[in-house]
Amino acid sequence: MIRKRMLKYLGYGNGQEPSGEIKKLLEECLEEVKKEACPKAVVRKFHLDHDPLCLRETGDEIAGKQIGELLDGCEECLLIGCTLGISIERTIRRMEKINMTKAVAMDAAASAYLECFCDDYEGKLGIADRTFRACPGYGDFPLEFNQKIAKLLDIPKTLGAAVTASDLLIPQKTMLGIIGIGTTGQKRNCAACVRRKSCSFRKRGERCYEID
Repeated sequence: MIRKRMLKYLGYGNGQEPSGEIKKLLEECLEEVKKEACPKAVVRKFHLDHDPLCLRETGDEIAGKQIGELLDGCEECLLIGCTLGISIERTIRRMEKINMTKAVAMDAAASAYLECFCDDYEGKLGIADRTFRACPGYGDFPLEFNQKIAKLLDIPKTLGAAVTASDLLIPQKTMLGIIGIGTTGQKRNCAACVRRKSCSFRKRGERCYEID
């Protein structure tokens, strides 16, 4: 799964296969990512109120039409955070000064590793009746909600991560998101995606997610 996602992030699709040299480079990068990454995760459950949609315990409103549709019918939600730590990011930055091709490959490997780590962690929570993971910045889900998730999960302490004044995450290979609980579980689909018209994956006849 990680290797498949790496190739997607690097633009390979429609049966395209990298050369033997590139495959060797990708394997090398993946092993370095596994060695350097220090994955951590944290999760916290909240009740949801609707009209307006908000976290009952804190009163924090969750804005955005798409996230409202995703959480429609959900009674609870999980706030989740995952990171690979700062070490891998420093390694990628150093590599940018030495070998840009390898730096790009390592960045793709780290992104794929983070995504798979988040998926695995989420699966181990044992909650079958859930929505997919949605992150601030997707569609009209405000990026600034990163600040609220970061505070509620205390990510400086739990993940060793932080949110900048412009609502971006440090380290970059960090993810904050929300998952709805208490629904039949909405699945990802291209038709409902706000990026469907400009999606590079769709243009290659692919999806950015796996089909159940």
